[in-house]
Amino acid sequence: MRMLALLANLALLGSAAHAQIDLLARLEPASLDRFQRKEASVFFDKSLTITFQYTAGETEVRIPVAQVGWPTDWSQYKAIDYTFFASSLEPVAIGFSARGQTKLFITEPLPGIRIRGVIPFDAFTQTREMTPLRPLGFKVWPQRLFSFDRVEEVVFRMRYPNQPSQFTLYNFTLVKDVPKDDIIDRKPLIDRYGQWIAENWPDKAHNDADLRRLWEADRLEGARFPFCPLGGDESRTLRATGFFRTEKIDGRWVLIDPHGHPFYSAGMDLVGWDQGSFATDVTGRRFLFEELPPPGPAWLTPGRHVSFYVANIMKRFGEGWQEKWERHIIARLKDWGFNTIANWSDQDLATRSGMPYVLPLYGWTTRKTFPFPYDFPDVFSKEFEANVDAAAKRQCEPLKNDPNLIGWFIGNEPHWARSFGALKSWPDMLLDDPEPSATKDKLKALLAENPSEAERIKSEFLYTCARQYFETITRAIRKHDPNHLVLGIRFAERPNRRWAEMSALFDVFSINIYSTSFAPDPEMVREYAEVSGRPVMIGEFTAAAPGRGLQGLFYFGHKVRDQAERAKAYRYYVEKAAADPNIIGTHWFQMVDDLPTGRPSDQERLNYGFINVLDLPYPDLVRAARQTHRRLYDLKFGRTQPFSEKPRWN
Repeated sequence: MRMLALLANLALLGSAAHAQIDLLARLEPASLDRFQRKEASVFFDKSLTITFQYTAGETEVRIPVAQVGWPTDWSQYKAIDYTFFASSLEPVAIGFSARGQTKLFITEPLPGIRIRGVIPFDAFTQTREMTPLRPLGFKVWPQRLFSFDRVEEVVFRMRYPNQPSQFTLYNFTLVKDVPKDDIIDRKPLIDRYGQWIAENWPDKAHNDADLRRLWEADRLEGARFPFCPLGGDESRTLRATGFFRTEKIDGRWVLIDPHGHPFYSAGMDLVGWDQGSFATDVTGRRFLFEELPPPGPAWLTPGRHVSFYVANIMKRFGEGWQEKWERHIIARLKDWGFNTIANWSDQDLATRSGMPYVLPLYGWTTRKTFPFPYDFPDVFSKEFEANVDAAAKRQCEPLKNDPNLIGWFIGNEPHWARSFGALKSWPDMLLDDPEPSATKDKLKALLAENPSEAERIKSEFLYTCARQYFETITRAIRKHDPNHLVLGIRFAERPNRRWAEMSALFDVFSINIYSTSFAPDPEMVREYAEVSGRPVMIGEFTAAAPGRGLQGLFYFGHKVRDQAERAKAYRYYVEKAAADPNIIGTHWFQMVDDLPTGRPSDQERLNYGFINVLDLPYPDLVRAARQTHRRLYDLKFGRTQPFSEKPRWN
């Protein structure tokens, strides 16, 4: 009996041993010679330290799994559990490669503290939305599909680092569960004003006296621009309709304002104090903050989401701060030469501002939604038609006679209109769906009518559904508001020709263009305009500089060296766009910086703002905006050449 018990215990120990494998514990110093390095070095002594060099491109280390003695079949495990320490804020991509493809998982460090990170393997499946884990923004794109049955390489990569950066791993463990990630070293990183403690800069506030001095020095310039009262070209007048419309003048697309003046939309996104993007989630990490604001308006979600920006403007403006701040921000935008309150902004502020504005619409939903394409409604159902009509009526009718409203966006960066990989096609997934839906019935009917065309019908079905989606929404908007422009859906990345063709349903082809070249590609823009037959509006663009705790995911795509280069980036992008005959507007993302601990929705933490957390503008950026906005209509009508000094990003 004793022998049987001993054998049973040994079996249990053996199975427990296989419940997790620390890959670093199986690494030998001699194995480092097999690592592939690109602008990086490695050191191993129980822990693995990778030094990513300051470089003008990507720096990475690739570990050949089989050659260093690691198992290649990870299919019985559910996650990687790893503890790390980073010397900088630079995001680190941890990836896995097989069959010629590398799939990446983004880790956003907080330097100077140890963090327990987790990479759940189900983050690489096709139905998972890009959601962050806690406590930081760990992310995988939903199209990043990967099967862990044959892992050939583990990849550590940093893109365009602003400084040499070290990333130390203390363990890298395959586990059969998905543990919680956590911050191990618990100390404040954010001061009581929402600023990054570990760094100083000229307009950083260290006390309330600093704040008062900085705010007192922040004055409007009283700048003048060659604009009509709404921000249009005061030098010419065309047919006035009382509302915004589009027209081609001498081969150049423009908006025409309600009074008949040509209009180029220079806009600011997220104008409003009550913005989640300016807040952060303190759940499970209050220790990162030196002092949190007291209960009140600064807590957008009590106990969870706090906005240091709101706490600061409450202190700046005192009693009646909302109204005082609103008057001040509208005066600022006009003083900087902006003529449009752009997407995601506070609707009440926009309608009261006296400025042109755009608005997003919502409510295109049904109780039944499909997980892939992500959150797609049952578009062929009567419920969808009824819900769309009700949503359009509720949102559009109250503003249908407002001349300052340029138009409506019907959505933003839909996942189903982006490139993605799939283990199974959307129509096959739909046919396998056990729940009934009008969309599945539509597909079955099409297949039954044309059985010999099954493959073509399936390959076209996403576009069949999208057309139904667009037509139903556009019809409802025009029914309840015949006066304003349908600005379309704000596409992302590089949407294919089919989406441009379908955009003929709208008045404008809209797209968010974040470009590492800091200018929209004129050939791409020309193609979209020609295929859709519509002018192009750029709903989002930006440039971000390092420092102040603001470096995270997407940083490599917006990165410039410093604030002076950020100012050049604004001039370069907007002037190139305004001079393009097909572009009618550029909207900057966003009004205020993120916080170093990231916004609640997805932990983005970037230097997006024209304004910092203290409600102070970036002077270089403001001067650049004024210079460019004075030239808008000379650029639009080819009377001058655009700013040509491309910003440096490293």
